[in-house]
Amino acid sequence: MINLIACVTTFKNRLAIGRNCDLLFKLKDDLQFFKNITKDSLSKNSKLDKNVVLMGRKTWFSIPQKYRPLNNRINLVLTNDRQLITPIPKNLDLSKSNSYFITMETFWKIYDKYTPNVFVIGGSGIYNYFLSNRSEAFIDRIYLTEVKTENGNNVKFDKENEPDTFMDNPDSTFKLIGYSEKYYQDNLSYRILTYKNTGKESEEKKYLDYMKYILDNGNARDDRTGTGTISVFGNQMRFDISQSIPLMTTKRVPFKTIVLELLWMLRGDTDAKILERKGIKIWSGNTSREFLDSRGLEHYEEGILGAGYGFQYRHFGANYSQTFGDTSKIDTGLIGGIDQLKYVEDLLKNDPFSRRIMISAWNPSDFKKTALVPCHYSIQFYVTEEKGERYLSCMFIMRSSDVFLAANFNVIFYTILTYILAKKYNMRPKEVIYISGDGHIYQNHISQVKEQLTRTRRPFPKLKLDDSIITKQWNEITEDDFELIGYHPNEAIKAPMAI
Repeated sequence: MINLIACVTTFKNRLAIGRNCDLLFKLKDDLQFFKNITKDSLSKNSKLDKNVVLMGRKTWFSIPQKYRPLNNRINLVLTNDRQLITPIPKNLDLSKSNSYFITMETFWKIYDKYTPNVFVIGGSGIYNYFLSNRSEAFIDRIYLTEVKTENGNNVKFDKENEPDTFMDNPDSTFKLIGYSEKYYQDNLSYRILTYKNTGKESEEKKYLDYMKYILDNGNARDDRTGTGTISVFGNQMRFDISQSIPLMTTKRVPFKTIVLELLWMLRGDTDAKILERKGIKIWSGNTSREFLDSRGLEHYEEGILGAGYGFQYRHFGANYSQTFGDTSKIDTGLIGGIDQLKYVEDLLKNDPFSRRIMISAWNPSDFKKTALVPCHYSIQFYVTEEKGERYLSCMFIMRSSDVFLAANFNVIFYTILTYILAKKYNMRPKEVIYISGDGHIYQNHISQVKEQLTRTRRPFPKLKLDDSIITKQWNEITEDDFELIGYHPNEAIKAPMAI
């Protein structure tokens, strides 16, 4: 077994591991974990009675002299400096010492003879060798201590203390299989993440194959926005959400924005200025003064969506008024209509195997009362039972899907909703299914799509919900109730939204 172990933080979209040949952080629980796992996790296949810690010369000399070699472990130090190399008998007997300076060629001879449990502990060149030379270097597991600020943001550094040493990201054949409790120290928080090499690519390939299919087979069409699209009709993507969430890694997707839009809709809000005050402007174009006037909604204040998603979810069939835009300012019990979200909750609680656990945002009688007719218009939930445990899946249908900007956004939107409902009703999330009618790429997104198709996929993250969600009302849930764990995507790709 070959394992990588590192303490990292995200800096300028890279995994930073050090500065000036030293660690960025010295964290008590991380150092204890490092000591325990490198000493005690012996492999039954190893012909050695100790684990191997493999490192580069700079890493060796960065360890304080009083701690070298790391005790109860065989320390192998890779170097090309012939003057440092330790003479080893031809039979590769390692019983004379706990530390050896060797070449990579010698390491592989040792590995072939003893099949030891190896922990690669740095530096960046050694990490990246094992991450990139996958045909000869099979990594079984990666242990990453992911460091953030106390409130979960990326760590900021003074200019003179910025990291200068980085490691490559694992590709998507590694799956995030577990994480530790959250530790706190020195205004920082951190979790220890465990990745397993499955040898299989992640389901992100489904997104990329769909975009490539549209480019290769789509029809050029005019559209409502006047931008022009390449379009196909009638496609499905299924994603396993039981262990991770299918958040794209070939470009950064704004997870917090998805959470806040979802909560906005689930409360029944229809005033986009609520989102704008949090820095989210995804609805600003479709609720601008100019756009509202073009829809014959001159009487709406700027920012008002009208009888759209949130209103249909919580008050289907009621008469809409723009005074309902911010539900925190009104008694929603007086609005009336059918609360479809409550209807779904009642069925999940009392009749979970019903075939009617659905929400519809498609209400033609209200089309003239909304700035934008819903794109994702039908949601259905499905419960299965296996070995006494219940699992919740969600299928949603798009009449129109902007595949580059919005498809993944929508998938994660309904993934989070499925997680919330599963949490509330003692189930486990299982699958989310995306179905599109008109799936399209806008003409002014083609170069961005082609760039994304060249990028390497990385492991999907996990989503953790706070237990308080179980008893919270929808208007009490906040973005702080959600933690995204292990999300290390490629950088964002910007593209204009068609209005």
